[in-house]
Amino acid sequence: MLAENATNFMPLLTTVGFGGIAGFLVGIAIRYIIKIIAVIAGLFLAALMYLQSQAILNVNWGKLQTMSQPILSTLTNNLNSTGVGTGMGHSAIPNVIHSSLPFLPVDMGFPLVGSAGLGFILGLTRR
Repeated sequence: MLAENATNFMPLLTTVGFGGIAGFLVGIAIRYIIKIIAVIAGLFLAALMYLQSQAILNVNWGKLQTMSQPILSTLTNNLNSTGVGTGMGHSAIPNVIHSSLPFLPVDMGFPLVGSAGLGFILGLTRR
């Protein structure tokens, strides 16, 4: 009886486990990519400041700020938006998943996405 119940939950457990591990690894990878980009940008700005202090280069910081402000505000707005009413729409997503991965049952999408989301957040916030 107990072994029969365990085999009934096996697809759910493997889906949750795979989603959690995959989300965790993606979160760690994105975290490291963000750190590398931040270090490169910081080194670039430090190099500009050093070259300006040595009178090798003259940087117009005001113009640099006015040029980068629209880009940064657009990026911030896109990252903070909820995405309601944009993109493919919520009804097309299960069809795309099911058509590209026919071996994955559509009803396993909620545990997969939920565990992947939790793993992603844990991967991003890992110390």
